[in-house]
This record gives sequence, C-alpha cells and structure tokens, in this order.
Amino acid sequence: MMLFNIDAVCSDFEVLSKPINGKPPIYFDNACMTLRPKVVVDAMNEYYFHHPSCHRRTIHKFGQITTRKYAEGREKVRSFINAYNAGEIIFTRNSTESINLVAYVFPFKRGDVVVTTDMEHNSNLLPWQIAVRNRGIVHKIFSLEKDFSFDLKKFELLLSQGVRLVSLFHVSHITGCSLPVAEIIQLAHKYGALVLLDGAQSLPRMNIDVQSLDVDFFAASFHKMLGPSGMGMLFVKSNLMGQLMPFIVGGETVADVSYESASFLRGAEGFEAGLQNYAGVMGVTAAIDYVQKIGMDRIQEHEYCLNKKASDLLSDLPRVAILGPKEPRLRGSIVNFSVKGMDSGELSMLLDTTNNIMVRSGVHCAHAWYRKKELLPTVRASFYIYNTLQSVDVFIETMRAMVRYF
Repeated sequence: MMLFNIDAVCSDFEVLSKPINGKPPIYFDNACMTLRPKVVVDAMNEYYFHHPSCHRRTIHKFGQITTRKYAEGREKVRSFINAYNAGEIIFTRNSTESINLVAYVFPFKRGDVVVTTDMEHNSNLLPWQIAVRNRGIVHKIFSLEKDFSFDLKKFELLLSQGVRLVSLFHVSHITGCSLPVAEIIQLAHKYGALVLLDGAQSLPRMNIDVQSLDVDFFAASFHKMLGPSGMGMLFVKSNLMGQLMPFIVGGETVADVSYESASFLRGAEGFEAGLQNYAGVMGVTAAIDYVQKIGMDRIQEHEYCLNKKASDLLSDLPRVAILGPKEPRLRGSIVNFSVKGMDSGELSMLLDTTNNIMVRSGVHCAHAWYRKKELLPTVRASFYIYNTLQSVDVFIETMRAMVRYF
C-alpha cells in the first residue's frame, strides 16, 4: 500500500536525481542527517535574496520582514511540539548544544544527582561528566535490560534515593528503540525529579506533544528532519525558564546595560545572543510544513516497511547479526548490524564504492556503551521518507554479494 507519493517526494530532492558513476545515490545515513527538499533551500534563499537583515531591533523594511518571519518560525516550532507558548522555544545549533545548555545554565547544587541511561549518545554523556568536575553534581548511570527494555521498577528505586534531573534519549540512535517516556516522566515527577528528553531521533518521525508528555526539557536537531544544518531547539517549561542562568551573553540578550550591570531578558530571547541563523529558522519552518503535509504517522509506517524488508532479508544472510530487538517495528528507522569476519568500516566503503549506498559505520558516538558490551564497530542503515523499497533491494543484493565474496 502506498502511504504517500514516493516518486513526488523523491523529485523534491535534487541530489537524488544526480547519478554518481552512472548509478543513483542511495542515502541511508538519515539518523545522522537527512537530505533537504527544494522548498527548504528556497525558503533559506528567500531570506538571502529578499530581506538579508537582522531581526528585532532593526526597524527598516528588511529588518521588519526578518523579525516577522523569525517570530513565525518560533511559533511554528511551538505548534509542532504543542508547547504552551513560543517563549519556551530556544533556537540552538543542534541537540548537542541544547543538552549542553541545560548542563551549564540549570541551577544545580553540589551533590545534585543527574541520571542518564547507559546507551546515550556522547552528547548526553559528556556534558554531565564535565558537570561532575565543574559543578559538583553526581552522575548515575541507569542500565537498560539485555533485551533493551527499560525496567520501571528499578528506575523508581533509583528515583527514591533522590534525583534532581533525568536526561535520556527518546529514541535510540543505536538501535532505533523507544523508551516508555510517558511513564518515565510521570515517575520522575512523583519523586520531584525533572526530565530532559533527547529528541534528536524522535522529532523527525513522531507526533511530539510536550504538554501531554509533561516533559521539562526537550532537545532536538532539525538537520535530522529535512532542515538546515546548524539548527536545533531546546524546549524549556515556562516555570523553569526563569531559573536558568545567563550563559552566552551580548547583543539581543538584554533590556538595558550600564558599565556595572545589565538587565537580562527573560525567556528564550535571553539565550539567543547576537545575530542568529535567520535563514536557518526559515528553512526549519519549511521543513516542518513539509513533514506535516506527509504526516508523522505515514512517515513512521513508511520507515517500518523499509526496515522490515531490510531486516528480514539481512537476517537470511550468513554471518549477519542485527543489533537490537528482532522485531523491526521496535527499531523504527534503524537497522544496525555487523557481519562476522568483516570490518564495518571496510564494508561501509565497499557499499559506497560499489553502488553508492551511503551508511554509517563505527561506534556511533556511543563509545562507552560499545565498550561495556564488548562490541566491535557496526554498520547502521537508517531510513527516511525518500528511501524506497527498490533502494532496499539494491542494498540487500549488494550485501549478499559482499557476504558471499568475503
């Protein structure tokens, strides 16, 4: 069953129509960064070509247009994740910056406990390691079960010992598995803990409702959802925004300044110092419109169809082991695997040089977890809206040849 017009979608991505060595590119590295449709690039170019100016305090015609469109972009993001108001949305460069921002500006006290899982991206591990050294927090690791499930009873026991913040992924960049975040947030709040969700992998494919989830912080990267690189966001609940300390300060973050002191702006604008990525915000607006037109439910189902076919056929190949649950639906858009006796980096290069199949190889910014599990680097294929069942066939046929030859 066709969920949407895949041919029309593919035609929106010019790079897919440009053969490399006579063959089309097959881009399966979407968990890292997605491609951009023409409408996103056009939206960014509109800024550069028609009103290239800074926002807010610039009152000339170009500045007025940029100010309005920047505000519209913030409102678009607010609506997309159903935040209470647009002032809860801070524009950042990516999820990494968003998580770091919380680690640096939240008013932790010495001895406050921050909990993460053992399977986090480095971006949700390293900031807390730094905070241990520089801010005196205590960082505790909560391990997932062998089947990648999350034991809520064990988690509640940990919470009962006193936790200030729980910071964890929503959807894993390693396996594609989702955590039971609604239950996690409810339990955390029961024991007085706040929750930060790393939504880098969930925002591009799930209907996110931060009010319904009652999450305190939500970090995401728009470059994983057809948006420009260097564009991310941090949602902060209104009642917490005023508790955050000024961080990067300067122009646009203040209401008034003397030689001795300054009156800083409250809300998101107080964390967006200097000139911003105005074109990027307008690209984000176009990217949100694009995925909403398709529908998040359709995107999820399309990814599942691709993952199921890839997983079923990969499982039939000798020496191939898939990381994570056997059921493809539990792995979302990701199939992460290894081939016994083959180096993942070499396999990745062979896929690329043979049939332009672009995947990711390595430990996927999860060095600690791979070391804990004594795993060698793996190959990760990740899917999105412009990938087709035909491209999966090419991938599998190429893999079959590699496994047979090597």
